Amino acid sequence: MLLLLLACTKTDVVGSDSGLVTEDLDRDDDGWLNDEDCGPDDPTIHPAAEEDCDEVDNDCDEVIDEGVTETSYVDADDDGYGDPEGAVEACGTPAGHVETGNDCDDDDPDSKPGGVEVCDEADNDCDGTVDEGETIDVYPDVDGDGYGDAEVDATATCELPSGMVEDNTDCDDDDAEDFPGATEVCDESDNDCDGTVDEGVTTTFWADTDADGYGDSALGTEACDLPTGYAEVDGDCDDTDADAWPGATEVTADGIDQDCDGGDTCYEDADGDGYAGSTTTASTDLDCVDEGEGETADDCDDSDDETWPGADEYCDDEDDDCDSSIDEGALDADTWYLDDDGDGYGDASATTEDCDQPSDYVSDDTDCDDTDDEVYPGADEYCDDEDDDCDSAIDEGALDADTWYLDDDGDGYGDASTTTEDCDQPSDYTDDDTDCDDTDDEVYPGADEYCDDVDEDCDSTVDEGALDKDTWYADADGDGYGDATSTTEDCDEPSGYTDDDTDCDDSDGDIYPGASESCNADDDDCDSTVDEGVLGTGTDCPAEDCAEVLADNASATDGDYELDAGTYTCDMTIDGGGWTLVGETVSVYGTGYDTTYYNSEGFTWTETLFEYDSGSVHAHCTYPSSLTGCNNLGFQFASESWGVPLNWGSSICGMSTTDYTSNTTYLSGSYNFVIDRSSSTDTVRLGTLEGISSCTTGDNPGTAYTNIWVRQ
Repeated sequence: MLLLLLACTKTDVVGSDSGLVTEDLDRDDDGWLNDEDCGPDDPTIHPAAEEDCDEVDNDCDEVIDEGVTETSYVDADDDGYGDPEGAVEACGTPAGHVETGNDCDDDDPDSKPGGVEVCDEADNDCDGTVDEGETIDVYPDVDGDGYGDAEVDATATCELPSGMVEDNTDCDDDDAEDFPGATEVCDESDNDCDGTVDEGVTTTFWADTDADGYGDSALGTEACDLPTGYAEVDGDCDDTDADAWPGATEVTADGIDQDCDGGDTCYEDADGDGYAGSTTTASTDLDCVDEGEGETADDCDDSDDETWPGADEYCDDEDDDCDSSIDEGALDADTWYLDDDGDGYGDASATTEDCDQPSDYVSDDTDCDDTDDEVYPGADEYCDDEDDDCDSAIDEGALDADTWYLDDDGDGYGDASTTTEDCDQPSDYTDDDTDCDDTDDEVYPGADEYCDDVDEDCDSTVDEGALDKDTWYADADGDGYGDATSTTEDCDEPSGYTDDDTDCDDSDGDIYPGASESCNADDDDCDSTVDEGVLGTGTDCPAEDCAEVLADNASATDGDYELDAGTYTCDMTIDGGGWTLVGETVSVYGTGYDTTYYNSEGFTWTETLFEYDSGSVHAHCTYPSSLTGCNNLGFQFASESWGVPLNWGSSICGMSTTDYTSNTTYLSGSYNFVIDRSSSTDTVRLGTLEGISSCTTGDNPGTAYTNIWVRQ
């Protein structure tokens, strides 16, 4: 027993009341006593052990994994860069950690070393500077006119805030009507911010003493509104005379009298492009819109007529549109197309605009599949339902295609001279080739024929059996007008026929619509009226009376006309004309009267004219010299009492009379007078009142002669 204990050096014998007890001093057999070993049950853990990264104190120095851990950093935004303040020591790299710890914002995956800087108020590339090169300077626009306050410092920002603008050239940010380029108006304010108030908008007014609307050119005044006693136009040759003023209408462009101003100074448009430079020039007017003039100096190169504000930008390394940028949006910038498959043909949907050709881009945009370098314009087509040659048509021109004939007019018949090869029947094509005119859908074999000099049914004969033959009218008298009752049908006008059917007598070549009317009892002009305009000119067309002659022809002259009652003299002049002579040189004397009843023919009349012809008779007073003051004539209509006219004067010895004083009209400049009454065919007698009444006839010498006329 003693020998056994001596041989087991790691085992101690401990005394006790009950006897000897043995204890194992190195349970894990790692060469270290249990009280020295921090892991007495693990032979890999003891003071001399090598520290492993296993979250265990392998060397019993009361420190776990010292010197063997790796440093990693939390990558919360998963952008591959960790938070330098989130360093972690661990065995390996834990999930959500990375080995690089230089992320400046681990909550934003768009912010990391080498990131693309964008204007978002963040340091996207982690270089310690926010939004470098991406911000814009903005200024407050209090009045909302699009121009900012020039006296306020700029604010750098990513986006244009409400109430802010990039332009800081407003000269009065409290007035929305004042800003660079605004129209200057006459209001004692610098509206266009050019440092001058009311330039070019005041008006020259001229002293207008005579108030005729034209002022004295030597007395002008400048004002915004017209002063009292002034005019807008000068050039008055006599300002003391209201009837003296220039007759031409003065047109002004700016409210100022153009023909009296002393001229204004305008910006010179040296290159004639419609925009002026900073050089000034004298103008002959005030509108600064004439050739070579301008209202504002906004041309950045007035020696080049292709450079001006708003001009088109071109690839010429110049600022064509005066916006301080060169070649941006150039109109002649080429469009380049991505050639992803490198076959020399580009993708029309993937473009870029540039003055020079970018890498991997070409000028061609006709590749229909830019992922396949064997598909491109010009490839052979086959009947395979694929667009091999990128012409937007499948299988066209396929080597094994059928022949089809163009049916351009859609009538179902094709043109033998216009063919196409295709795998399937194309739209507008057919397998028939018998159409003789493929531009007209009404022309094809078997179509109806019409009068059009066209072979509609393709039988090589024109217009046979046409459905639309015209109706022609016989023109037997050859006057160009046809008989509506005698017709024939044909495509073309037959000899002896016409297309007019308005002849009212096709047996007489002098009778047709529009012919001159003659006195022949015929309707020469086919207007259903006979002899209109020639009544009374012959025995074949007598008129009722001279009034009807005049009504039929307002140009009728004095003379003899044929009336229903025979040949009569008509007066077309006195008091409007239309008078029919019923009594010629009727004798008027003082000792008796002519008992003849005139108008025995029975002409209907409402007025009778007593026209003095010659001679003189005295019967109480003298006819005709005293006519209008003392008319000594009396007249009888049919069997009524003798009538007396206006201002009659005579002795009538109590003879009963009819009063026509209110029915009498004395014609000015003559010895003639008219009596009007209701319509009748009454006869007319005439004499002196003393001769008629046989009253005091002893002192009535002389005889006068009078013509009696009637009209209705």
